[in-house]
Amino acid sequence: MALSETYQEETSTMRNEIQDLRTNARIFQLSKCTACTFTLDLPAVHFMCMHSFHQRCLGDNDKECPECAPEYRAVLEMKNLEQNSKNQDQFFQQVRTSKNGFSVIAGYFGKGIISKTSNGPAEALNSSSDF
Repeated sequence: MALSETYQEETSTMRNEIQDLRTNARIFQLSKCTACTFTLDLPAVHFMCMHSFHQRCLGDNDKECPECAPEYRAVLEMKNLEQNSKNQDQFFQQVRTSKNGFSVIAGYFGKGIISKTSNGPAEALNSSSDF
């Protein structure tokens, strides 16, 4: 299956789910708090990801699911890095203004944003003077 077909199927699935959320009720049947695993009692907070928590287990953070938030933040960070990687001037500015430019570059490599040099090792050596 081609990558574009996979994206089309995922998009179609998401559209169907969005339509379902708009038009149908969602039933929450969890009986235990996701955080402490004790039986849910009121007040309880239910998230659309189907995780449920005692309000006391969430503390002040009742706007996002603590189970799903780290993954969501990682996706947002990856998206931001991808957008920043398309702007070379901004990338080099981050490297120059950082206390440790290598950590900025390593972060891009670690996230898979920079995977290889496009013009070969000779140009990579010549451009290293920018750092």
